[in-house]
Amino acid sequence: MRIMVICDLHYDKRIYKGFDEGRAWEWLLSIVDYHSPEYLLSCGDWGHTVNEAEFYELLRRTVVLTIYGNHENMDVLTRLYNIRAKEYLPVLMDDGRVYDIGGLRVTGISGIISTGRRQRKGVPRRKPEEFLEIARRLADQEIDILLIHETPYLPNLFPFMVEGIGSKTALEAIKIIRPMLVINGHMHSGGFKTHELPWGSKYIYIDSSQQNRHYIIINNIEIEIWRDLEKLETIQLQRTTASKTRAENV
Repeated sequence: MRIMVICDLHYDKRIYKGFDEGRAWEWLLSIVDYHSPEYLLSCGDWGHTVNEAEFYELLRRTVVLTIYGNHENMDVLTRLYNIRAKEYLPVLMDDGRVYDIGGLRVTGISGIISTGRRQRKGVPRRKPEEFLEIARRLADQEIDILLIHETPYLPNLFPFMVEGIGSKTALEAIKIIRPMLVINGHMHSGGFKTHELPWGSKYIYIDSSQQNRHYIIINNIEIEIWRDLEKLETIQLQRTTASKTRAENV
């Protein structure tokens, strides 16, 4: 089972910091064609230029599951469904739902955290208590992969990071869930970063925007970091006994 993971594609018709974000969709299709993943997971921020016609070009190639971030065309994301799936499967993941993907238990929590506004430009925000309520439902659920958009407070990785309510809440949620692997983007601080959290969860930050063009390929418990068509790093994950049993039974 080959799984691709992207974060922050930012498909928009603009030049940003000297990079043409309008080329993002063409780039995404090219790496999907190269790797032929059975699943494509995303931590959100697809961008505002995403449309149904182009998205179904992607859905003819692979099954897509995504959370939303803070730069989305929600009208499009909420209508999409997977035409390659055996049963009705929306592209937009249900918060806290556990998806079985090749023996891996995958879940996600959408959005960024705000104590004030409830949405911006049509994209919902999460209250801290909402975020943590979902996390508590996932405690002891033996989650293998957790997708979030909000960045946990990790100043050793992100020295410029402010210890705000969003970052503290995200870190607390990860601590509650204790997944084997947590993936997010949002920060736009280089192409990728890896870190092991004190309770054993592996953390990977990835940026798939046109400025960085990084993504992840997962083969069982082998994690590969790629940029364009070049493999940069391979990481081996330690699976729990329950995770090993599930994988062997697939």
